[in-house]
Amino acid sequence: MTFKILSSIFLQKLAKLWSRIAGKNPECFLTDHGEEFADCRFWDFAGQKEFYATHQTFLSSNAVYLLVVDISEDFKSKTYENMIEKEFDTIGEYIDFWLDNIHCYCTDDKNTQTQGNKDGVLNPPVIIVGTGIDKIPYDDREERKTNFLTHLSDTMSTQQKRRHFRKPHFLSNKIPSDNKQEFEELRKDILCKAMALSSWEENLPVRWVVLEKEIYREKTEADILYTEGIGETLACENKTVILYTDAQCLANECSFPNVQQETSELDSFLKYEHEIGNIIFFKEVKEYIVLDPEWLVDVFRCFVSNDYNDETLGMTEWAVLAKTGKLEDKLVETLLQKVPCLILTKHKQYLLELMEEFGIIVKPKNYDFRNDIYMPCMIKPRPFQDIFGKVDVETENCKKSSWFCLVFNFLPPSYFNHVLVSFVKNKRLFYDKKDSKLGIYRNVGIFQLNNTGSEILVICLSKNLIAMKVLQLNSSEDVCYSYVKTQLINLVDLIKLRYRINVTYEIRFKCQGGSLYDNEGIGYEEAMEKSEYRCADHEEMHLSKDLYRSWLKV
Repeated sequence: MTFKILSSIFLQKLAKLWSRIAGKNPECFLTDHGEEFADCRFWDFAGQKEFYATHQTFLSSNAVYLLVVDISEDFKSKTYENMIEKEFDTIGEYIDFWLDNIHCYCTDDKNTQTQGNKDGVLNPPVIIVGTGIDKIPYDDREERKTNFLTHLSDTMSTQQKRRHFRKPHFLSNKIPSDNKQEFEELRKDILCKAMALSSWEENLPVRWVVLEKEIYREKTEADILYTEGIGETLACENKTVILYTDAQCLANECSFPNVQQETSELDSFLKYEHEIGNIIFFKEVKEYIVLDPEWLVDVFRCFVSNDYNDETLGMTEWAVLAKTGKLEDKLVETLLQKVPCLILTKHKQYLLELMEEFGIIVKPKNYDFRNDIYMPCMIKPRPFQDIFGKVDVETENCKKSSWFCLVFNFLPPSYFNHVLVSFVKNKRLFYDKKDSKLGIYRNVGIFQLNNTGSEILVICLSKNLIAMKVLQLNSSEDVCYSYVKTQLINLVDLIKLRYRINVTYEIRFKCQGGSLYDNEGIGYEEAMEKSEYRCADHEEMHLSKDLYRSWLKV
């Protein structure tokens, strides 16, 4: 069981209170009495936009989420300008964004009440924790709580995602009550919501339970050694990450059959543990197993955090990363040394493979750049028109397709990163000779579809929208790019399946000069039924055939 905490303000205090459940001795989980308890982890997510690409790695349906907000601040609607994601300006943006992300992992039918869920609530549960009470005058606090909840309810309106909300809690980190009862009530509420999840008492094979405890013991013993000061190196190097062969030895001791086979019950066990958030394991990168996912959070923080700007100020490699996305080896080495107790350098190659598996870094298909590493989420954002203008030429022989769009009910920030990385792996990037730069940007990719470079594909992200367009620079014929459209749809569906993300989308078309700042246009079925449609961007009629013929074989 994992508890996702989206602010670190009161994490330490809450963790101390939670320790009453498990007792002071971590080994209590291994005793007979330990059967009464569950292994609970606290994860604290960084909220800066640089971390968006990493969030989906750790989000899970097997969790209780605490959305921690300062209710003394303003609560307004969210904005999205110039197709560049922004920091959250208000509590409203913050809550809406995270609730959408969590809703992607909904485990219940959104339209019906499920067994054991007679109140019609959705899982995973979300508890709003309102902090900053001490900043509000005493006589105004109750009114502020009421106004906050009213505004939140009005904003959510009839949206299904509001059914994730549970009873809110309000407290002050700086001036708690004398008996700190508000923290005790929150702790009990967390436990109550966790016990209501279907995974709380899930039946597993006995040997799986035994192996799970053995793996927990491996990490716990390391934590004890670290706490007693016997050695940071031993704790970090040997126990946070173990070899797959070590897991095979443990599985043998726990009576797992045929652990040496390529497809074994051990792999099924590890996959299960990965899905519920206990470990990090990929069959594609199975040399190591990460026993503590928080270790991987710290790894990602090394690369995407601004904490180390002072140390890297004199490094040109940092400027190269921000401008082009290229992650040079010297910068990798420097960043991995910033948290010495993690012992990251030993596992450097494995870490890079993991980051590639998660779609955070990528090596281009272009032959001359095949050994370079790029990190799209760290590229400094630029206005879309500045990027598109590099290939958007107006010549007699240049033909431009319409925009093919997938419009989502909500698009998690990391989702497009997976799409972009996959295209970079499989298609050659456009090379801008003027800027000496590959066509990879934050939320935009420009690719060559043929050897001559006369067919240019642009794929980009806007608000809950993935769009792509092809420019034929020297052609008098209409070309259908249905194969590119199919590749995108298959990839989007594959990401949904792999990460178990509950998102829906619809196909829409926009004219070649249409704006992507809204999700208008014409839907697939409407385009098939009607011969023309009224374009809101140009206030004129367009032939439907002109919109879909570049993408559909009809």
